[in-house]
Amino acid sequence: MGTDFTVVAIIAAYNEGDVIGQVVSDLIGQGVCAYLLDHGSTDDTVARTEPYLGRGLLGIERFPLEGTGVAPAADQFCWESILRRKEVLAAELEADWFIHHDADELRESPWAHLDLHDAIRTVDELGYNAIDFELLDFWPTHDGFRPGDDMRQMFRYYAPGAPWNKVQIRCWKKTPDRVDLASSGGHEALFPNRRVFPLRFILRHYPIRSQTHGERKVFRERRARFAAAELAKGWHVQYNAMLEGQNFLRDPTTMTPYDPAAVRLQLILRHRGVEALEESLAAERRSGEAAGQELEKIQEELAARSREATALEESLAAERRSGEAVGQELEKIQEELAARSREAPALEGSLAAERRSGEAAGQELEKIQGELAARSSEVTALEMRVEELKSELEGARRDLDRLTVELAGRLHDNEALRNGSEALRRQLEVVYASRSWRWTAPMRAAFRLIGRR
Repeated sequence: MGTDFTVVAIIAAYNEGDVIGQVVSDLIGQGVCAYLLDHGSTDDTVARTEPYLGRGLLGIERFPLEGTGVAPAADQFCWESILRRKEVLAAELEADWFIHHDADELRESPWAHLDLHDAIRTVDELGYNAIDFELLDFWPTHDGFRPGDDMRQMFRYYAPGAPWNKVQIRCWKKTPDRVDLASSGGHEALFPNRRVFPLRFILRHYPIRSQTHGERKVFRERRARFAAAELAKGWHVQYNAMLEGQNFLRDPTTMTPYDPAAVRLQLILRHRGVEALEESLAAERRSGEAAGQELEKIQEELAARSREATALEESLAAERRSGEAVGQELEKIQEELAARSREAPALEGSLAAERRSGEAAGQELEKIQGELAARSSEVTALEMRVEELKSELEGARRDLDRLTVELAGRLHDNEALRNGSEALRRQLEVVYASRSWRWTAPMRAAFRLIGRR
């Protein structure tokens, strides 16, 4: 293996003994060195890789180790810790390029005549510093795979990777800046001034190799060991739909037989630039559709405004007609005012005469009021005189009553009666001849007159 251009694949593994040997061997065979992070495997993962030490395998690291800054958590699948360790190794190891590699995948060049090492060198010479991969998931269609079997021969059908697994920018040129793998959950290497090669490389992924392997890996070695904090981030969704007792073997008619030439041609025809252009066109189409909808909306608004304008014109015409009628009415009123203005002098003379007549009437009224006041004084005096006469009449009545009593007493005695009568006659004559009787004569006449009414 030449030393003028080096590529190192940093592999993390947990109980991948059935395939790890082929994975390491395939990388070395393509001119790529490997570095293994073993996350507490309980199978023969380490034993399967040890023969390659010094032959392209740079080292085997038991992870986590004291002094690495990562707390031991062998009972959990700590993906973020593994990614952070890979970031450190990419800064410490000597290499021109690195691959963030898994233990259940094989990677290939998009050009059939170039192996992985030479293809990465070509990308470097073209001035790019990162590579994306097309993920193909190879699922078992039979249960005949055994540890050590060639995965390319045993698994011939694939399905496209899930949409959430589309981004696979996991190969990059060594940079003075630390590469960030953890932020994306390992889907891409992030660093300043990244330039991704438009043509994707091939990533052949073998997540499940048999029914037994699927049951063990999914339900015991992965889902039961995922860290809660990572699940909360939305990581490790690849096994969510898998249920206990399900069949991991797939019908080959539901997948695509692998044809290397067809896959490479498809990668050329639909490279990242084409996809970006399609996305741009789709965005423009959506924008055009949105613009069309906006135009329709504007047209509807214009039609509504046009209807409003027509209604406004009709309203203005009606107001104009109304204004003309008002003008005619105003002219009529002005004419009436002019006529009234001409009548004003005569009216003023009439008012002046009425005012003088009113003043004379006022004087006559004052005179009448004076006479009424005088008559009122006379009435008051008369009323006082009537009261005096009433008092005198009352006295006379009392005298009469007394005389009547006396007369009644004297009737018992005839002689006394005659004498009394004579005396009474004389007294009456005196009364009739008295001044009081004469003075009350008018009053008696008034009472008789009132009584007749």
